[in-house]
Amino acid sequence: MLTNIRLISVQEYHQMAEMGIFHPEERLELIAGQIIRMSAKGTAHESAITRTERLLRQRLGDKLLLRIQSPVQLDDYSEPEPDISVVKLNPSYNSIQFS
Repeated sequence: MLTNIRLISVQEYHQMAEMGIFHPEERLELIAGQIIRMSAKGTAHESAITRTERLLRQRLGDKLLLRIQSPVQLDDYSEPEPDISVVKLNPSYNSIQFS
């Protein structure tokens, strides 16, 4: 059991990116305070995302917002980049809520 792990916050993760610590083409996400390398995008993967996005847009219309491969801050230590996020608009339209 590792007890000497220092978790990285979303704020620190963003600061590291702004300072240029990560290569611009590097695919990373922050999960539970740890920086995780994401898999490379492939044609089959991209095709599946495109087909799923099209289907969801047809079924959901303007009721919800779809975000494609965009970061989602879940808490102070997690900001994954899911392939597709289904988001409902906040009534104030100033923010979004994740479903």
